[in-house]
Amino acid sequence: MSPLTPKSRLPLVRSGNLLILTSGLILTLALCTTFLVSPAFLAHLDGRFFDSLLTDELPPREYASPVVVALDDESLARFGRWPWPRALVAELLTRIAAQHPASVGIDAIFAEPELSSPVNSPSAADSLSDGDTALAKALASGPFTLGFELTFAPTTDRSQVERLLHPLNIVSLAETGTADPRRRFWQATGAVASRPEFSRSVSASGFVNAAMEQDGVLRRMPLLIQQGEKVYPSLALATVLRSQAVPAALLASTWNGDCSLQVGERRIPLDDRGRLLLRYRGWHGTVKTLSASALLEGRVAQGTLRGRVVFVGATATGMGEAVVTPVNALLSGVQVHAIAAENILNNDFARICPRVYQLLATLALGALAAFVCVAMPVMRGALVLGVAAIAAWQGSVWLYQTSGLFLSPVVPVLALLTNFSLLSLIRSFFVEKRHQRQTRDLATTREFIMTSLAALTEIRDTETGAHIMRTQRYLLVLCQELSHYPRFQPLLDQDTIELISKLAPLHDIGKVGLPDNLLHKSTAFTAEEYQEVKKHAAFGRDAIAKAELRAGVHDDVLLQYAKDMAYSHHERWDGSGYPEGLRGEQIPWPGRVMAIADAYDAIISKRVYKEPVPHESAVRIIIEGRGILFDPDIVDAFVKVADQWWRIACDLADADEPTKIAR
Repeated sequence: MSPLTPKSRLPLVRSGNLLILTSGLILTLALCTTFLVSPAFLAHLDGRFFDSLLTDELPPREYASPVVVALDDESLARFGRWPWPRALVAELLTRIAAQHPASVGIDAIFAEPELSSPVNSPSAADSLSDGDTALAKALASGPFTLGFELTFAPTTDRSQVERLLHPLNIVSLAETGTADPRRRFWQATGAVASRPEFSRSVSASGFVNAAMEQDGVLRRMPLLIQQGEKVYPSLALATVLRSQAVPAALLASTWNGDCSLQVGERRIPLDDRGRLLLRYRGWHGTVKTLSASALLEGRVAQGTLRGRVVFVGATATGMGEAVVTPVNALLSGVQVHAIAAENILNNDFARICPRVYQLLATLALGALAAFVCVAMPVMRGALVLGVAAIAAWQGSVWLYQTSGLFLSPVVPVLALLTNFSLLSLIRSFFVEKRHQRQTRDLATTREFIMTSLAALTEIRDTETGAHIMRTQRYLLVLCQELSHYPRFQPLLDQDTIELISKLAPLHDIGKVGLPDNLLHKSTAFTAEEYQEVKKHAAFGRDAIAKAELRAGVHDDVLLQYAKDMAYSHHERWDGSGYPEGLRGEQIPWPGRVMAIADAYDAIISKRVYKEPVPHESAVRIIIEGRGILFDPDIVDAFVKVADQWWRIACDLADADEPTKIAR
C-alpha cells in the first residue's frame, strides 16, 4: 500500500479531525498530570463521591461489631465530671474485665499521677496514690490496650519516647523496583502517653491520632505511624491484635502502588500513608454503646461483653473532639476507633484502587471523547458520551458495592466532559468553516449553472450575449437604489440584491425553445410569428419548473425568483403586456424590475431590424412609460441610476457597436 501523499492527507487536516485528535490527547494527558499532582479540588470531588457511597451502605448479616463503653452524659451526671478519681476508673475497668472481653481499648491517657499528697510535697510527683495503684492493678488484670497520642512538632526531649513500650513487630516487604512502603508513613517526633507504671501494666498500646482530609472530613484512619525505626499501631489495630494474640505483621507493597498489612489471616489494605479507608457500617448501629454508669451500677448482664472487642472512651457533650464523618454525622473519637476495628474484624474493607487504573480509565474516556467528536454528529456523540459517563459512574458504584474497591470516576468523567466540550468548540469552528466553504461553493455552482444556461441561450440567439451581462449589472445597481424605497425595502436585503442580479441571465432562457427562423430573422415579425415569440416567457418558466421537479426541490426562493423573472418580464403596469396581461402589483416584483432593464437595453442596442437609440432618448422613453408600462417607483429609481447604466452599457457594448453608446 502506497504511503499517504500530502494531498491525500489534506481532508483530515481541513476537516480539523487531526487537530481534534491531537487536542484530545493533549487535554487527556494534562488531566492525567493534574491527577498525579492531586490538587485539592479533585481530592474534594473524590471525597464527595466516596461519601455518597457510604450514606446508605448497610452491614451484612452476622456482622461482628465492637462495643463502646461510653463516658456519656448519663455517666457524668451520675458520677461527676471527668477526670474521675482513679479508683472509680479502676472499678469500671475491673467490672469490664469481669465480663471476659476479648480485648479492651482505652481511649484515654493517664499522663499525670493522681496526687496523694499536697501539691508542694517533694514526694508528690514520685509516689503512687491509692487510686493509681488500683488503676495499675486493674489494667494488669484484663486484656487492656492503652491509648497514646503521637506528636509531630520538632523536639529534642526524649523522655516521652521512653513511655512507648509497644511498637508493632512488623516486617516490610516491597516488590523488586519499589520503595519500602514505610518511607511515606507519617514520621512522629514524640508522644503524649500514660505513665510508665500504667504502660507496664498492659501488653499493648496504640495511638489515638486521627487525620482529617483537607475538607475536614475523616474518611481515612491512620493504622500505622513511624517514629524513628519503630512503627506503632493505632488503638483500633492494637486492640484487634490484642484480641487475637498476633505476634507480628507483614507490610507489603506492589509495583502499582497497592499497599497492605498482613496480620494473621487478615490482609488490611492501606494507602501509601498507612491509612485505612473506613466503611462506616457502625454508623447504622452495629457498634453498640453501653453507658459506663450502667456497668458501675451493675445494670449490665453478666456475659454481655464476653469474647467481644470493647472500647472505652468519652462520648459526652463537651468531652473530646467531635469528628466530622462522610455520613453526615458527628462521631466521637472512640466511636471512630470502634468502626475501624469493626472493619478489621470482619475483613470488610474499602480499598483505594491503585492510581494506574484510574489513569487508564482517564485515558480511555478521554480517547473515547476525541473519537466521538471526530466520528459522530454532535447530538449523537453527546448521547453516546452521556451513556458512557453514566456507565462509568454506575460502574464505580457497582465496583465498590460488590468488592469494596473505590475507583473514583471523577477524573475519568471530567476528562470525558472536558474533552467533549472543548473539542466540540474546535469542531464547530471547522464545521463553520466547512459550511462557509460549502455555501461559497454552492453559490459559485449556482452562478456557473445560471451562466451556463444563459450561454446556451446565447448560442441560439447571438444578440443576447452582452445583453445578458449588461442586464445583470443593471439589476445590481437598480436594486441597490430600490432598497431605499418603502415598498421595496422589506424585499431587498443585500443577499437578495445579489441574488436577483445573478438571476438576470435566465430571463430569456425560454428563447432556446424558439425555432431558428424566428431567432435569426432580420425583418419585422408577422402577427403569427410574434405570437410564437411571446411563448419564450412560458418556455423559460416551464424549463425551470421541470428542473425543479426533477431535482425534488420545493419552495426554493431562488428558483421562484427565476421563474417570476423569466415569465413576467414582458408584463406591463397597465396590463398591456404578455403572456397573461397582469396589471400593477399583480406582476411579480422580479418581473417588474427585469422589465425596465430589458427594455432599456433593447432600446439602446442595435438589432437586425433597428438602429440603436441614444441613452437620453431611452431614458425619456422609459420615463414616459411611468405608471403605464412600468412600476412608478422602479422608474424613479431608474432615473437616479441612469448615468450608471449608461457607463455599464459603454463598458459592455456589443462587438459590432461603438465602444461608447451614444449619449
